[in-house]
Amino acid sequence: MPETRPLRTGDPREVGGFRLTSRIGEGAQGAVFLGESATGRRVAVKLLYADFGRDARARTAFERELAAARRVAPFCTARILAASADDDLPHIVTEYIDGPSLKDLIAERGVASPAELVRLAIGTATALAAIHEAGVVHRDFKPANVLLGPDGPKVIDFGIARPLDATSATMTGAVGTPAYMAPEQVAGVSGGAPVDMFAWGCTMAFAANGAPPFGTDSVPAIMQRILHGEPELGALTGQLRELVASCLAKDPADRLPATGVLQRLLGIGPDANLLAEGTSAAAHPAGALLPETTPAGAPAGAPAGAPSFAAPDAPPPPGMAPGGPLPPPAGFPYAGSPPPPGRNGRPLLIAGAAATGALLLASGLVAVILLKDGGSGKGGVPVARTAPAARTCSYPPSTSTDVKSIPTPSARVPDRPPTHATIKTNLGDLELTLEPGAAPCTVNSLAFLASRGFYDRTSCHRLTTTPSLKVLQCGDPSGTGTGGPSYQFADENTAGASYTKGTVAMANRGPNTNGSQFFILYEDAPQLPHSYPIFGHITSGMDIIEKVAKKGVKDGTEDGRPKQKVTITQISTSAT
Repeated sequence: MPETRPLRTGDPREVGGFRLTSRIGEGAQGAVFLGESATGRRVAVKLLYADFGRDARARTAFERELAAARRVAPFCTARILAASADDDLPHIVTEYIDGPSLKDLIAERGVASPAELVRLAIGTATALAAIHEAGVVHRDFKPANVLLGPDGPKVIDFGIARPLDATSATMTGAVGTPAYMAPEQVAGVSGGAPVDMFAWGCTMAFAANGAPPFGTDSVPAIMQRILHGEPELGALTGQLRELVASCLAKDPADRLPATGVLQRLLGIGPDANLLAEGTSAAAHPAGALLPETTPAGAPAGAPAGAPSFAAPDAPPPPGMAPGGPLPPPAGFPYAGSPPPPGRNGRPLLIAGAAATGALLLASGLVAVILLKDGGSGKGGVPVARTAPAARTCSYPPSTSTDVKSIPTPSARVPDRPPTHATIKTNLGDLELTLEPGAAPCTVNSLAFLASRGFYDRTSCHRLTTTPSLKVLQCGDPSGTGTGGPSYQFADENTAGASYTKGTVAMANRGPNTNGSQFFILYEDAPQLPHSYPIFGHITSGMDIIEKVAKKGVKDGTEDGRPKQKVTITQISTSAT
């Protein structure tokens, strides 16, 4: 977990409805705090120094960039949850990533192994591909902006460098960190996506060698080498060395795009789902782990729970099976007897997923005229593409016998898919954010079923309160836990899934058998297999789910019909 410090006397205690609990770090453009939502979900809150009230153009630019950044699909990136430039405390709220930055980890434990370099290269290239696909340029990509969570690398602070630099409250000059700036940035040109790929090459060299490829001495010397010198690539070898060298070309036109890097690393063609494949490879590479506990052989003094680079033959962390997470409790999640198993022999599971915490860099964005190498601090696998989110879906007939006959949704995902849903119940309303970028076919199906009144007057039929799994399951018109529509659809957004409190995920009887049932997690479920498509997160009404959970199961067991009846009166979706 990143180091936290107590709040200072003048620090706010609440920003944008999030309670601040401690400081994570501070940079040239903002201070970063650890916060909590009303439901207890941890977030990172970046309080910006920018004075948007005195600069309307900067505020407009900030809002435009943030709107684009919110469109970034959550593949190896920290999701933006909220942002505001309208009040006295302009801020950005993102997911909290429970892990150190690449910069700090290399400083503390040394350079990455070859296997970890591949994992890191895939994860960060996936993130940049998702960022660029949304029309956003990071402009300050560097080791401090790569956080290493339990499910792989996450890139943070994308899409805010240029508008923040434009405010009267920040320093003038190019934004960036000198050792990771592209030649065109050094020359005073903002540049596009190729500046991020140059920074990516510098970051990979740093991870392999412990130092950026153009040195760490004076800023003028670093800039001179970036403009005219050759990079020092040191321990980089093979294909990764070739890719890094290509990205460090002086001419931006000669640099590979992020999707090109991914294709080369994964060994797949441009028609593959690059973002999904990249996320999966970064989270679950063969023989390379970022375990949740300090592995055997870790350096003395390494903090418990901190991710570390592990040797290819490192044993799994305690509580984990050799092949991955432990399975859910027996029989999960049916209220009655389970239906026939799916192709993998597993009964239908319903689970909720939320991205593991995310977030903002502790060092912040920095002005080039003041800092170098990110400011103060301590001290393969073959890659594919999710071109924008899938635009067509397949909904073949369901293999279940307990179905409610209904037409099939349109195979084409709308240009403006829904991003919000409201679930009206007898106990109150639940508000959800949807993830059409990561789970387009799931969201498309949900919106279709909702528009047909499929969920109206259905009851949430199962509550599970075991120590390892705490979910409320809904969406079955038959009320048995085995029903659904007369079609099914394939899994999506399961690679590296982290099932945390507030996550909403689809159920299935086995791979690619998703239907109408979904579950809501009211506590984290870190041992749940990555088999259930995450399509949304609760933003309001979590207290309703907690109230149901508190009353328990009807028959007094840990798994069955909830004692407090929950009836869905309507589900509606909307696009923002």
